[in-house]
Amino acid sequence: MQDFRDDAASHEMLAYHCPRYQEFPRIELYMDQVLTILEEALRPFALNDKEKLITSTMVNNYVKQGVVMPPKKKRYSCEHLAYLMTVCILKQVLPLSDICQLIELQISTCPLQQAYDYFCDALEASLQSVFMQGMAGNMRTSSLPEGELIYCVTLAFANKMYLQKYLQYRRREGIVTLPRPLQTSQTLSLPEQTIG
Repeated sequence: MQDFRDDAASHEMLAYHCPRYQEFPRIELYMDQVLTILEEALRPFALNDKEKLITSTMVNNYVKQGVVMPPKKKRYSCEHLAYLMTVCILKQVLPLSDICQLIELQISTCPLQQAYDYFCDALEASLQSVFMQGMAGNMRTSSLPEGELIYCVTLAFANKMYLQKYLQYRRREGIVTLPRPLQTSQTLSLPEQTIG
């Protein structure tokens, strides 16, 4: 049996590169192009090939809910990609209302491009900390409280990914079995009540 740190899933998390703002295409994109870019960037976080971390329905709902600004003439920009990438990752550990508040707080201290790139840096550092050490590691310090919040949320995401990938690894290695449903003979019956 190999160690989880030698497993491909662990190596994939350690090597993960979150696309920076400047790496996004400089042209406006249609929905299918947006989905292709985001699916590729988010693929390492899916637990199986069928899991979709982003769909056109999700994007449309985020726009309707005001989480992401509406596209212009059905075309999406780098700003949309940055918002969607952030939302897709953080929705794994936070409700949308908290994500919106966190994004607003972050972009109130610096431009969107810088805020997004800082998020990418924090995400990669969190994944490396958790997957290298098998634990949360030491909290990084930032001169701004907003920086600490971003690191906290990316660390929560990294810990969730570690737990899910590790459990998946154990099942694959035959160390843990999935729970079996109760047999009909194992169902509980309540004692009869007497009316007196």
